[in-house]
Amino acid sequence: MPCKAATDMHVLTVELTIKPECLADFLQELQQFSRFILQQEADCQRFEIFQDDDDPCRILLLEGWSSRRHLEEVQLQRAYYQPYFARVHTMFAAERQLRHWQALPL
Repeated sequence: MPCKAATDMHVLTVELTIKPECLADFLQELQQFSRFILQQEADCQRFEIFQDDDDPCRILLLEGWSSRRHLEEVQLQRAYYQPYFARVHTMFAAERQLRHWQALPL
């Protein structure tokens, strides 16, 4: 299948640094949560998890959503985020770094 440009997608990247002793538990939580998001949320067009080759405790999430407005006003307000963050926030070694991206035309 040919590669397509994603000009109609709002991209969110989330950079995470996880405490080494929490990494296995965090990855399990994250994988379960991301599968749930992909199954439940029609506006989620992409959800990928990357692990740094040189520092396995650094995780990058790449998410594609229909719009930034939907992400901030609807998606991030859903009730299931609170229990997830309650379970994982103590596993973070540093603050999450969120960045919003808009595709440019080719």
